[in-house]
Amino acid sequence: MTAGTVLAPGECEHGAACHDGTESAAASAPANARAWLLLEHNGPWPHDAAEAELPGPLRALAGRAGELGVRLQLIRRPGRERRPAAGSVTAAPAPSVLAGWTAGASPWLRRGDGTGAGQLATELPGLAEGRVPAFGVPVTEPLFLVCTHGRRDVCCARLGGPLARNLARRHPGQVWETTHVGGHRFAANLVLLPHGLYYGPVAGASAEAAITAYARGEVAPDRYRGRAGQPQQAQAADHARIRAGASRSVSSLA
Repeated sequence: MTAGTVLAPGECEHGAACHDGTESAAASAPANARAWLLLEHNGPWPHDAAEAELPGPLRALAGRAGELGVRLQLIRRPGRERRPAAGSVTAAPAPSVLAGWTAGASPWLRRGDGTGAGQLATELPGLAEGRVPAFGVPVTEPLFLVCTHGRRDVCCARLGGPLARNLARRHPGQVWETTHVGGHRFAANLVLLPHGLYYGPVAGASAEAAITAYARGEVAPDRYRGRAGQPQQAQAADHARIRAGASRSVSSLA
């Protein structure tokens, strides 16, 4: 087993090679994921994120996103602290809503909350084409998504959950658990936004290496799956170039 990846106990239908890096995950980021909609929802998460029991405005927003080909991700903060204490009389804050575009030289993310769902719904057609909406405010630091979607695949929960909690301690406010990101056999999966860089399988050391490289504007070659929204051929070409010792700059990616 490669250093940095530790398998949790239990059965796995994928086999150890998928989770320890033996099987290559190169060029496996979703090619059609360019426009993104992230909706905070503590759960429970159904098998399909689009079927979640969301409040009315968010449900309508999620449905419209699906019609336009905008990638929907449900998100929540890692660990038990995300849930209000039993008997709490404090009103829960409006759920966070993020919209983003991961393609091109200038990807972006904007953040608002559920009170702006109606406005964002009118701007989704533009988002689907990469236009920056008036909704929300710019996100000025990277966000890290870790798939923990156990109802989609148990390995995402048993490997992604501990990773999300660990990263949240090291990067407060930047880490979200999320629903299926694609490629659950490569759990744990990490997605770095706004550029949509996919890594997997990763654990503590390999995840931190990816995040540290991203902060430098670079790609960490180990466990790099590819960039969301790019054709598989372009992802494969980037991967081969990086492995050959060429520029690791994020700006050089397709």
